[in-house]
Amino acid sequence: MKHINQLKAKSYHINRFGDVSTPFLFWYMQEIAWEHARILGFGFEHLKEDQLFWVLSRLLVKIDRRPRWTEEFTLETWSRGTDGFFAYRDYRFIDSQGEEIIRATSSWLVLDLESRRIQRLNQYKNFPAYQESVFGYNAGKVESPAPVEEPTWYPVLFNEIDINQHFNTGRYLERINNSYTFDFQASHKLKELEVNFVREGMPEDSLAVIRQELNSSDHLCSVVRERDGAELIRARLTWEKS
Repeated sequence: MKHINQLKAKSYHINRFGDVSTPFLFWYMQEIAWEHARILGFGFEHLKEDQLFWVLSRLLVKIDRRPRWTEEFTLETWSRGTDGFFAYRDYRFIDSQGEEIIRATSSWLVLDLESRRIQRLNQYKNFPAYQESVFGYNAGKVESPAPVEEPTWYPVLFNEIDINQHFNTGRYLERINNSYTFDFQASHKLKELEVNFVREGMPEDSLAVIRQELNSSDHLCSVVRERDGAELIRARLTWEKS
């Protein structure tokens, strides 16, 4: 069963070039995922009753083009079932002409609120069965970047904390996006993004973005915590010259 939202790119969704920003592409997907999970009976409120919560583990996004300011478009999502631990969910962004402009797949886990242990999903008899995959494969493991310079640490800000009292997953992408210069972003377009969400950031943390350029197109990034040097996320970005 697919779940569909009709959306419009608002002024606060876009970047300086008039395209929907990378964090807002993510937030569109996060919001429709939560909405659909609630309809299926596995939403935030349902899991909270059992002291459980969803966490996003992996994400792979491929971008042909982004929605433009004021553009109306369709976002559809569906559950691809579970292998026992991961719950898989895919997405398609479709423009008003019926053209697919963005595809994505995501892998989610359910954790115990107290122990933070992963819960097996195949214990739920009504969990959705497997459906079509946009890529034919799942988001994979991303390698860590090799540090090339001394990191610059910035404290976690109030608006970066979500309802679970953790660093909001979309804000990691915002920090990575903001680590690139104006000139670079003016001359390059992000075509592919693969992310592993590894650990939870907390309100008291200070974080830095580490970046390694494998070549002119392919970059590795991570967001690292100052107090213990732990990686909170790892990301692989593929850029194309504008």
